[in-house]
Amino acid sequence: MNVIKRNGKEVPFDVERIKRAITLSNEKYQDLSEEKILEVTNKVQKKCEKLNRNIQVEEIQDLVENELIKINAYRVAKHYIKYRYQKELERDRYSKLIEGIKEKLEARNITNQNANTDENSFGGRLNETNSLLMKQYALDYCMCPQSKSNHLNNEIYIHDLDHYPLGDHNCMSMPIDKLLAEGFNTRQTDVRPSSGIHTALQLVAVLFQLQSLQQFGGVSATHLDWSMVPYVRKSYVRHYKHGLHYLENDPELTDEIRKRLDNPTEYSITDPVYSQFNKRVADYANEMTWKETYQAVEALYHNLNTLQSRSGCQLPFSSINYGTCTLEEGRIVIKALLEISIKGIGKLYRTSIFPCGIFQLMKGVNRAPGDPNYDLYRLALKSTSLRLYPNYANCDWSGNAGYDRNDPKTYFSTMGKRKLQLI
Repeated sequence: MNVIKRNGKEVPFDVERIKRAITLSNEKYQDLSEEKILEVTNKVQKKCEKLNRNIQVEEIQDLVENELIKINAYRVAKHYIKYRYQKELERDRYSKLIEGIKEKLEARNITNQNANTDENSFGGRLNETNSLLMKQYALDYCMCPQSKSNHLNNEIYIHDLDHYPLGDHNCMSMPIDKLLAEGFNTRQTDVRPSSGIHTALQLVAVLFQLQSLQQFGGVSATHLDWSMVPYVRKSYVRHYKHGLHYLENDPELTDEIRKRLDNPTEYSITDPVYSQFNKRVADYANEMTWKETYQAVEALYHNLNTLQSRSGCQLPFSSINYGTCTLEEGRIVIKALLEISIKGIGKLYRTSIFPCGIFQLMKGVNRAPGDPNYDLYRLALKSTSLRLYPNYANCDWSGNAGYDRNDPKTYFSTMGKRKLQLI
């Protein structure tokens, strides 16, 4: 005689399993002696054998319950029924979990909940499976029953439940000013401070990718236009030096021009000394700096739409805030960001999904005709109408009252995950 388990598998009948189950149910109350347990076990065995066929496991359990009730062992029977119910729930939950795992591994119900995920990729399927398991672990072992019940009943919603057991952080703005100025370490090596705008913007992409691997959620730059000012200046001086060498055969330098060439980040590219010393070279440096900035921004867009993170199934969810820098260096960066956004990326000039652009609105800076960056605001509106981005963040909203207009780090900035129109 075989026992047919719930999954359809047949195993040999084992009377010791019946005895063990009754013994466990009796442990709490000790209502039955060893002889009584053996008597109940033997009666169940004889009834099973009398059927003269393979028997379902549920039939055996029914027989055990009936025999316990016949001898008035109600508390033991109640415990046995409760234990049986709990085991059934565990089996159901396990089977549902396994079915969910199969669905994720086979990519049978692809939703791609975020624009930066590919659930059909190998890494995507693996991550979705891991997410399913971590969510179940969080519910079962990391929170109180009330919180679990409230979440399952949609009374509360625990965001990123699969990261609850780890306790890692979600979404952050990166201190790119410090990282680019001082350099930073990765697991394998260290990265030197940036020497120009092209390197700086490529390192921004690298930083976004590295940070996204260490957390869950997006990464953002709070004032990219201001952050890039020193690197535009470095590039300008480099091109100016090249111009002096190749266009003017290294003329003798004055103290004023040498001071600017030796300390590039301290002087604006609009400083008149550059043109006064050699207008031809200054014009060349301006043209080459714009070209380098444009190409650097184009590379940034392409990198952030192609660099993979998290096992090759996800792009860094990146956002950049900009629009308030009225220095010529910052305006160049803003203009390049918007022109590349309008142009699109790739062979088909598709709309760039990343980085999410957020144009920071500020009274006296870009809100009205006559403001120094009003032309860039109009360009931003054109980009939004054609390419969805940028979104808009109002630095002057009441929640940001008291910010320091001289310190871009205090300006209102945001992640681009939710479209924010505070006009």
